[in-house]
Amino acid sequence: MASTQQQSRLLSTSARVHPPYLPHLYTAATKPSPVARGIKWVPPLAGALAAGYVAVSTYRTSAAAAQQRQAEAEQADLERRRQNAALADAYGDRSSLEELERAMRVYEAQRGNN
Repeated sequence: MASTQQQSRLLSTSARVHPPYLPHLYTAATKPSPVARGIKWVPPLAGALAAGYVAVSTYRTSAAAAQQRQAEAEQADLERRRQNAALADAYGDRSSLEELERAMRVYEAQRGNN
């Protein structure tokens, strides 16, 4: 019984015979046209463009935020310098005895008011 199954198996796995025109029709029907070859690049190209747009958009947003932070830091630095200059004017910079005496008078006047 094993020999009959093996013989039938050999017959079922033998090469198929096609009419001589069928392989030519098959290759002509599946050969992509030049337009179809160009269209196959559209999805990857669209993906690359979308990724590039997202990258540029993210970079511009972060650059604008960094520029805003720097402008705020410069504004804070200018405010700090202005306050330091006001304190130096009020209390003197202690470079001479006259400025130190004037600073003491201002300090005593402020202490008396509080």
